[in-house]
Amino acid sequence: MPEEKGMELGELLDPDEIRLLEAEAARRGMTLAELAKLGIQQELTRRTRPRAMTGTIQAFRRKD
Repeated sequence: MPEEKGMELGELLDPDEIRLLEAEAARRGMTLAELAKLGIQQELTRRTRPRAMTGTIQAFRRKD
C-alpha cells in the first residue's frame, strides 16, 4: 500500500489562523482535523455544484 503524503495544518496556516480554528473547533465540539475536513468538503461541494441555468429557455423550431 502506498504511503500517504500530506501536509500538516501548521504548514498551511500561520499561528493566528491555527488559534482561530482551534477556538472554533472547541466551540463546535470537534477536533481541529474534523473542522478542517468539514471546511474542505463544504468548499468542494460549493465549487462543484451544478449551476442553475439562467435566461429564457425557448423551444426549438425547425426552419422550413
